Amino acid sequence: MGWPYQFVNLDTEQLQARRHTLNRYGLIAQLSTLVPVALFLLYRLITWGVARVLGSGRGRYAAVPDSPTLKQQRLSVAGSWNTSARKVAWWFGDDVVFLGWNWGPRDQIIAGAVWTIWLLVLCVVGTGNGKILALLTRYVTRLRVARERRSLILIADYMHLTRRFGIVGVSQFPVQYLLSLKSLNPIALALKSSHEEVNRWHRVLGRVIYVFVTLHAIFFVNFYYQNNLLGQKITSLVPVLGFALIAAMHLLYGTALSVVRQYSYRIFFITHLLVALALPPVIYFHAHHASLYVWESLIVFVVDIAKRRFDTIIADTKVELIPGSDLIKLVGSIPSSKVDRFAKNPGTHIYLSIPSASRPDKSPIAAAHLVFEFSFNPFSIAAVDESSGELTLVARRHDGPMTRAFAKFASNASTDSKVKLAFDGPYGCAKRFPNLASPDFDRILLVAGGVGATFTLPLYRWILAENPTARVQMVWAVRGAGDVTWPVTGDGKSITDDDNIQLFLTGDIQENTSDDTRLSHDSEEVELASLSNSRQQTRHTPMYSNKRPDLQKIVDDVFRQGVEERVAVLVCGPEAMAQDLKSHVGVWAKRGRSVWWHNESFAW
Repeated sequence: MGWPYQFVNLDTEQLQARRHTLNRYGLIAQLSTLVPVALFLLYRLITWGVARVLGSGRGRYAAVPDSPTLKQQRLSVAGSWNTSARKVAWWFGDDVVFLGWNWGPRDQIIAGAVWTIWLLVLCVVGTGNGKILALLTRYVTRLRVARERRSLILIADYMHLTRRFGIVGVSQFPVQYLLSLKSLNPIALALKSSHEEVNRWHRVLGRVIYVFVTLHAIFFVNFYYQNNLLGQKITSLVPVLGFALIAAMHLLYGTALSVVRQYSYRIFFITHLLVALALPPVIYFHAHHASLYVWESLIVFVVDIAKRRFDTIIADTKVELIPGSDLIKLVGSIPSSKVDRFAKNPGTHIYLSIPSASRPDKSPIAAAHLVFEFSFNPFSIAAVDESSGELTLVARRHDGPMTRAFAKFASNASTDSKVKLAFDGPYGCAKRFPNLASPDFDRILLVAGGVGATFTLPLYRWILAENPTARVQMVWAVRGAGDVTWPVTGDGKSITDDDNIQLFLTGDIQENTSDDTRLSHDSEEVELASLSNSRQQTRHTPMYSNKRPDLQKIVDDVFRQGVEERVAVLVCGPEAMAQDLKSHVGVWAKRGRSVWWHNESFAW
């Protein structure tokens, strides 16, 4: 079988028919993105209905763990199905490691592959060599034969295939922009999810779009080369815009690689923002037939920026260095009318930026001033004082512009001086967490590394405030004793007085501070610090250890308390720590244990 596509010349009627076909399949590709959302909502509706009919959720948790009732439920047919479902769910959410490289969660890989296949079908369907239609023309009138022949030319048209890949790929851009929204995200609202959970599908769809746009460009370059038009077209506006578009997509994809993000998150962020702004107008002038998708993308992007600007709070903030550590404490004064939004959801985070009035260099064209136009660092909210309206953040000092500026503010500030900073938020998956203080969970394990405690500690306190009898345990690994001096309880006591919090002092402050100079100056974007291998002996309370936590033993001890117990595990720390913890939790999840897992990460 030969190559079914040819370079053909079309008349006006055929060109118009091709345009209608391209528009139709572009619209189908865009509207089909609603199908996964609809299926998920249908699944949620069915599970809710089944729960109502079976009466699950009422009376089930009244029984104590290991009771005959719970055991009987586990051994029943429904219990066996639930166990199998939990194993499958964990398998889907587990990371795929191949050739020593982490390729991401399995569900993202499968979903990306399925969506790619579906879009490929939309690109190819109806564009073969038309042999079947040629047979049908023998049984129709001469007029019908003529029409079918025109259709055959259209179906075998190489440029039709080429443009189909382009329109299908571009049709996904508005949804791609929707998935990236932080403030007004209709998909997150429809799924009762959060920006962080939806954002992982933004990354999947981005890779799919990259594939289709790249293929579109390759097909066009092949057309120019085969017809000796390459030299002519590289000086024409439309092809040049196409080359610029594909170059921008490659730049976007390249800077999104983990190795680039780890080296300099700021490069990834700035590139992402600039390319996202540039793509819609470039697409508009490159292919005006795609104007619908361009305007949709621009509207989505602009509305989200406007909403975030409107909600951003400029707060007087006290910045101070925490003695004995490389930490910086920031306490912002939030208007009383807006404090509740930060206090009601412990474990959320904000994006912190430095407004023009507070920047070290006041010149609007200076590089030291402009760099803060692209600096929006995520920080977990360590504490909220509703009575005073104070919001506390804790950051680790690195060599990036943001924490360098914070350190300068702290060094130059007098006792009562404050600086104006911009607080955008709150954001985070914590808004959609299940009620961790409810009887739905028998045990809760919180694990933090370094300043990751700014996420776990508010949750720990909230759980005990809501349910003093909750069996919650917090493990906190820090570099040195100075790193645990910032949190205090409501009555002013040190956190080290809490028997349910295990502290692990993993290294010497001076050694770790010098090690930080070898890190990238942009590593501050991910506020979780890695743990060192050195040790130090220090005076502390009995609930500490001057070594790394044995995560396997900690996890096993939690799960061995009861076969029927439902366990929630949350971690906020270095990536290696989170992966290690997940591998140990996965051993029990693969046995069918009821596990709710969450990894709080700022890597994206």
